Amino acid sequence: MDKQARMKLRRKAGYRDLPKPQVKYQGPEYSMSFACCECKTSNMRQFNLEPCHYPKVIECPVCKGVAVNLGRHFKPPKKSDTAQWKKVEFLIEHGFVFQKIRLIKNSYESVPYPETLAQAKEFVVKYETYAVKTPYNKTIQ
Repeated sequence: MDKQARMKLRRKAGYRDLPKPQVKYQGPEYSMSFACCECKTSNMRQFNLEPCHYPKVIECPVCKGVAVNLGRHFKPPKKSDTAQWKKVEFLIEHGFVFQKIRLIKNSYESVPYPETLAQAKEFVVKYETYAVKTPYNKTIQ
């Protein structure tokens, strides 16, 4: 006798309950990436809010510092890659929180983010009009 037949007999005899139908919970559309440059960690968070009401910063769950919302497109570097974390911190300080930068309106093409700190310095100067003011910017406090 195969397993399905045995389970059917047990259910008929009352020894097994029928499986309950799974209720699918419809959560938020996106998970946002929050990065802390102090401890070099990144965490994904979901919010049951409108995207325009997502928090810009939260408390870092690891070091209790400031974790900045870098959107859903942010790919964190390895914790040991200090050069990349310096680049990320530099971009955040200058208002680039890894949002898509589109030079042509209604286009799908976006500007790629820099790969090194030297490229990031040029990037910040070239695209300064696309910078977002965040509570983390040191120039805005």
